[in-house]
Amino acid sequence: MRLLISDANILIDIEDGGLAEALFQLPYSFMTPDMLFLDELDGDHGHLLECGLQLGELEPAAVAESERLAECYRGPSRYDCLALALAKQENCPQNRCAALPA
Repeated sequence: MRLLISDANILIDIEDGGLAEALFQLPYSFMTPDMLFLDELDGDHGHLLECGLQLGELEPAAVAESERLAECYRGPSRYDCLALALAKQENCPQNRCAALPA
C-alpha cells in the first residue's frame, strides 16, 4: 500500500468537507509528521488517528533536510518542510510538478 504524507491544511480541509471517512477507505496509508500533528491537529482533529492517520517521526537526517529546505525556500512553512522531509525519508511517491530540487 502506498504511503502518502500530508500537511495539516489538507487534512483539515478534507475533514471540513466531510471526506475523512472516504479518505481513509482509499488504498493508501496516510501519515503526517508527529510534531505537526501535536501542534496543529491534536486539539480539534485528534480523532484522525482513530480513522487511520499515522504519525511519522523524522530521523535526524530528515530534520536537517527540513531545515535546509526552510532556508532555501521562504514560501513553505516549517511544517510544510517537515512534511516534505518525511516524505523523502519514507520514499513516498513524488509529484514531479511539485518536487523541490535536492
